[in-house]
Amino acid sequence: MSDRPYADSTPLQPNPILPAGVALAVWAAILAVAFGSLRFFYTCGLTQLYGDTFAHMEGARRVFDSLTPGFSELGNVWLPLFHWLAAPLAINDHLWRTGLAGSLVSTAAFAVSAWFLFRLALEMNGSVAAGFLTLSAFLLCPSMFYLAGTPMTEPLAILFAVLMVYGLLRYQMSGRTLCVIGAGVAAFFGTLTRYSAWYVLPFAALFVFWAFKRPWRHRLRNALLFSVIAGAGPALWMIHEAVSYGNPLEFYNGPNSAEAIYAYQVATTAFRYPTDGSIELSARYYLEDLKIILGPWLLIIALLGLLMWIVERRFRARRAATLLLLVLFPFYIQAMAGSGVALYVPTYFPHSYYNLRYGIELLPGIALLTSFVMSPSLSKHWRSGLLAVCFAALVSQNVWMLAGGARNLPVVKEGVLNTPCNTGPTKALIGFFRQHYDGQRILMESGEWPCVAPTLDIHYRKILCTNNLKFWRQLRNGAQKLVGWVVAGENDPVDILMRAYPGAFKDFSPVYHRDFPQQQSITIFRRTSG
Repeated sequence: MSDRPYADSTPLQPNPILPAGVALAVWAAILAVAFGSLRFFYTCGLTQLYGDTFAHMEGARRVFDSLTPGFSELGNVWLPLFHWLAAPLAINDHLWRTGLAGSLVSTAAFAVSAWFLFRLALEMNGSVAAGFLTLSAFLLCPSMFYLAGTPMTEPLAILFAVLMVYGLLRYQMSGRTLCVIGAGVAAFFGTLTRYSAWYVLPFAALFVFWAFKRPWRHRLRNALLFSVIAGAGPALWMIHEAVSYGNPLEFYNGPNSAEAIYAYQVATTAFRYPTDGSIELSARYYLEDLKIILGPWLLIIALLGLLMWIVERRFRARRAATLLLLVLFPFYIQAMAGSGVALYVPTYFPHSYYNLRYGIELLPGIALLTSFVMSPSLSKHWRSGLLAVCFAALVSQNVWMLAGGARNLPVVKEGVLNTPCNTGPTKALIGFFRQHYDGQRILMESGEWPCVAPTLDIHYRKILCTNNLKFWRQLRNGAQKLVGWVVAGENDPVDILMRAYPGAFKDFSPVYHRDFPQQQSITIFRRTSG
């Protein structure tokens, strides 16, 4: 039996040689867009708007700056890798407060992803023109290069997904076990970045099994090898959850999980997400999200590429790995329909902006689909003309998307509208402590008020919260031994603790209270003795 990859009639070609001048030009374009867009959005004050950006920077900073520094500071919901990578940079006060510690990680991931997407399109199609089209679709997408400058986990997750697919393509072309190991390592890191990567693993393992024509025992061995390496990520995280919290699924059904937060929302407000329980509505919302953040022309070109992939049977196998970058489509639809995940688009009820970035993880696969319109069956002249038409359509679309200014780009507008720093309680807390803070330790659930510490430059070793489990448990024996200030938001963990153990807070008196319509009331207490 020959060691040949599955291809309908055409064996895969060797790795195409890319002239050094072309490679340098590609890298120059990538770096110019990556760091140019970071500089632009940072100087506009737009890179740290989302509540999650503050949460990620807090997680990174707490690895070293905390009453209980170390791994435990990462908590039980956020996967750890992004925070580990940003943590050494977040030691610097400026990089932490501005979010640049995380932005630099995201920008670097964006740049490397762009290069390997270019390589994937080149090697799948045997055409530099195809590589340029995919690169343009990815590199010039305004939503992508905005998110690439933020302290968010999507760019890093995209990097590991692209590296995994590149490793699997190299395995399909060469049959080398080393490529399976490389793909498994990339998938392992991806599973420690975003939970969506967990969903991809069984599909990737099946690809390993079928990609290269060898005896079934050999194929099964390689599929198991990939599964063991990649599956170590979810296994280690569940072990951490079991050891630290007594529940291996704490991230999924614990009190801080999306499921629990949604259940609390329904119980207190009776408002359900519009997509809850409906696969059809979830698909409509998600497709609308893709149209809004990626643009209709990119989707049209990608659809044409998908049709070419179906029609051109000779080249189908060599392009099949692209589908692994698209399997998150059913993942997000299922999550919206049944797992308490919300996505709001301005064109559908409730006509708002929320979690629009969920569509960005499909961009690498959609960008690769565009390259399939550059069929190897076409002459070089036709491919050049087609590249020019598609490039012009993408550029004109992206110029149109930015015509209203950076702040009106949908993924930016979501952050502007929903930033936690503009809520009444947060502004009140910042205003009070700006005038009265004296350096004593504060008992405050900082995750509830993510803008307070970085805005006022209060280090987390001066803040006691539920992350500091060792000290949190000691509070019931007398809070005055540990803190000088207490910030209690209505029904937050501090408020619940104070009501459960009133005697532990007998030495504290309220010095500030504010009620806010349809928002949390806040009370600030100060120690009166000791």
